[in-house]
Amino acid sequence: MRHFESLGISNPVGWIIFVQLLVTVVISLILLIAQDLATAVSAFVGGAVGFVTGLVYAKKMFTPQGADVKKIIRAHYSAEAYKLVFTILLFSLVFTQFKTVHALPLFATYVATLAVYWAALIFV
Repeated sequence: MRHFESLGISNPVGWIIFVQLLVTVVISLILLIAQDLATAVSAFVGGAVGFVTGLVYAKKMFTPQGADVKKIIRAHYSAEAYKLVFTILLFSLVFTQFKTVHALPLFATYVATLAVYWAALIFV
């Protein structure tokens, strides 16, 4: 994690979101080379849903250091609710506005960003 400090990312949350963004870009570039633009954009959009909702969670979850356990748990539940609502809204927006969306790369990249989050919990 220290090697990310040179990029201005010193906290675990920033590190996780950065890796989610990186995974999204790599998958999208691979699909752009191997498939076509619509497939790559679909993958990027799916990953964007993953890392944007991660940002929503991180922003809502912020609690002052030394806060009591009840405030932390309340903040967690509230942040998860916001993340769920934003996930539903973003996917709804994608499927109503992006007529050439390819569902498989969209959801595969979204799941990849979730996998980054869960894997990072082991290391952070």
